[in-house]
Amino acid sequence: MAQEHPPSERREEPQQPAGDPWMAFGYLVSGVFLYGLVGWLLDRWLDTSFLVVVGIVTGAALGTYQTWARFRP
Repeated sequence: MAQEHPPSERREEPQQPAGDPWMAFGYLVSGVFLYGLVGWLLDRWLDTSFLVVVGIVTGAALGTYQTWARFRP
């Protein structure tokens, strides 16, 4: 039979970190890269020059939101 320890002798497990900083970095970089690429492709297709900037800003905003949504307490 397993022996139970009184509450004063129980050990608390160490808390795991809330999130991996590299995952947050990956969300941000991949958002900027993916939406920047989509903006660049649309620029080439539509013969414009502003959609790459719109894509990069949109990717940064969505990457920031994804990081916030994933790691909020």
